[in-house]
Amino acid sequence: MFRTIRQIIGVAIINIKAIQRQPLWIVQTTISVSAWALTMYAWGSTRALDNLVLVYIVAGSWALGMNTVAQSIGWERLDLIYDSNVASTITLPIYFLGKIMGLAPYFLVNLVISMAVAATTGMRLLLFLPLMFVAVVSLILGSFLSLSIILRLKTPTNISAITNTLRTLTINLPPLYYPLAFLPGMLREASLIIPTVSLMEMARWVIHTPTECDPILSFISLLSWLSVSVLLVAKKLKWGSE
Repeated sequence: MFRTIRQIIGVAIINIKAIQRQPLWIVQTTISVSAWALTMYAWGSTRALDNLVLVYIVAGSWALGMNTVAQSIGWERLDLIYDSNVASTITLPIYFLGKIMGLAPYFLVNLVISMAVAATTGMRLLLFLPLMFVAVVSLILGSFLSLSIILRLKTPTNISAITNTLRTLTINLPPLYYPLAFLPGMLREASLIIPTVSLMEMARWVIHTPTECDPILSFISLLSWLSVSVLLVAKKLKWGSE
């Protein structure tokens, strides 16, 4: 057990070096997240902030997986750094967990500011415990969906373009920052096909906030996406002597 923990920390330290070399990325994220909170409060009052807390958890963990983690693994495969990890004594789960830990500071900015916003609106901080479960599902699903695509790219320069575009399409356009109730009736259930929309509905459900659609539909959508993405990634992300 201690050896496994050391290996996870070792992988995490390697990945956190990029943040240490260029901490301005964290500064940029902090400014962006804080600015959104101020904007939503100025135009939408505290109700908008309650929704923003959930957005920061879902979208933050989704972006960490889909953009940061997946992009990092994609580039490591091209630079043959991934191969050196495969040849080492660490396992694929250790590699994946270590990478998430090393890149987690990007999400921690969202988490800290969302807790600060929740405190100002009177939301109970204990509600963040079930929200962390949704965040884990969001991170894993986001990374798997992104990896299922970028691991099949033939042009290396497309990695960043693909992950950034996927992040924008799944966070900015769907009903995350704006309520699902804004859409017409039929489109509400149809939009659950988009995983981030289902994740937002599940986030509302776990903190006992009214949802627009049956949570079972969101669960089915997420389970379907997760099953398909795992199969697609498993065909490309090999380890050991496979």
